[in-house]
Amino acid sequence: MFHVVEKYKTPAQIILGLICLSFVFAGGYTIAAPGTDYISKVGDIKININEVNDLQRRFQNASKSEISKQDVYAYLLEQAYAQQQAKDLGISASLDQIKQIIASDPSFQENGQFSESKYRQFLDQSGLSEQNLIDSINKQYALQSMQNLLKAGNMVSDVQAKQIIDMLQSTRQIQSVNFNGASYANQVKVDDAKLQAYYNANKKRYFLPQGIKFEFVQISVDDLAKKEVVSPEELKMAYDQIPTSASEPKPEFDTIKQQLTEQIQMRKASLAIAKIKEELSDLAFKNPKSLQPISDKLGLKIYKDDKKWTTKDMAKAQRMPQALLDALFSNDIFNKRFNSEVIDLGDGRYRVVRAIDTRKEHQGNFAEVKDVVEENYIEDESQKLALAAANAALNDLLNGRNPSLSWSETADVTPEQFASALLPKEDYLAWIKSKPINGKPAYLILKKGADPVLVKVHSITPPKNLTTIMPQAKELISNNLARNLASNNFEWLQTHYKIKTGAQKLQTDEQ
Repeated sequence: MFHVVEKYKTPAQIILGLICLSFVFAGGYTIAAPGTDYISKVGDIKININEVNDLQRRFQNASKSEISKQDVYAYLLEQAYAQQQAKDLGISASLDQIKQIIASDPSFQENGQFSESKYRQFLDQSGLSEQNLIDSINKQYALQSMQNLLKAGNMVSDVQAKQIIDMLQSTRQIQSVNFNGASYANQVKVDDAKLQAYYNANKKRYFLPQGIKFEFVQISVDDLAKKEVVSPEELKMAYDQIPTSASEPKPEFDTIKQQLTEQIQMRKASLAIAKIKEELSDLAFKNPKSLQPISDKLGLKIYKDDKKWTTKDMAKAQRMPQALLDALFSNDIFNKRFNSEVIDLGDGRYRVVRAIDTRKEHQGNFAEVKDVVEENYIEDESQKLALAAANAALNDLLNGRNPSLSWSETADVTPEQFASALLPKEDYLAWIKSKPINGKPAYLILKKGADPVLVKVHSITPPKNLTTIMPQAKELISNNLARNLASNNFEWLQTHYKIKTGAQKLQTDEQ
């Protein structure tokens, strides 16, 4: 329950305290036709668009980040379920209790005593009636009571806490053996029938996106600069223009000659490239189906990128400039095979590209993707053989046999290292269940990643500060139990209370 509060925990804590006196609902009570005053209704609890907008604004102000209306609505919907359940259970604050809550709130006190004037000032400034405020406090009281009920009774014994500590906080002394799938590849027998069957079972893997093979010519300020000639007169003029002072005398000419030469070359190239860009653009336009005239006239090399298909995803992964990516998959280049306009790649580089070949997105047929199918098939079958070998070795060890294995050096694995491994659930459960018994090591197979790993656990050493972390472990277990109970309760509430849709519409951020 309250998934959105977990997602936006800090702003939720700021806004939604137990009393929550500053939780101001937009507007007051109005008379409206049935269904026109809410988006959704759970039992008797309504959610209206003003509540969504108001709470979204408060969340965003507290978190300093964007929060969608859909998330806010989801949070209010979870609240509505809890409110209706509290109502059915008869949970509500009495008027005397509410008076005590208001009277004891520091916002309404002066010199330690309740101030009627501060209280009335708050109501006036917030636009709330006294009944609005009472309803708001009652709502928060009901919600907090339901959360307290879900947490109640989660008593955790020392034995339970110690078991959790042993599993999660103990250091394990281990050795391991990797079963490299690639080393089994030569054992995989391949024929067309097997590959065809593998292809049929994995067709979705071979849906081919748009692809392009292309060629291009390029000019750059750096390349032009290298061709620029710098005369002795230009060098002398540049040297003479270097400012000097008594504290910083002018450096010797020979020590900065190369630096001055390069600066002059870059300045010349920067001035010259505008004219070359114009000529490049003109040639590309007048010869739309070929880059050869550009190469012949300007002496530019034609580069080809035609060894494999370039897709949009590949281009993004290679951090291709967006301007070039957009050009490659534009209608003029991808479909018509025309030369592009001059594309600014940044850093003083400019390019004209042209498609050599293009591929529309489609389901690749077997013949088209056979090489990739074979590669995938061999990889998958090799992994199966590696896992079978790991299981065979594990079986030998569990039955008292001693197979020839290349165990790693003994190492201590700390809880931090274990946590950072991000093991799949199956591996995680196998890990925490593996405990040496009577001095004999425990064994398990971890399947994380491509290659299975056989692990030998020699010993488990509990943390030395057991007394210190015991209360923390109990709190952790208690909170987890409460979350699980809340989640199960919320699933039951969704089946028990049906949502009624009103006339108001949730205008999401995408609309």
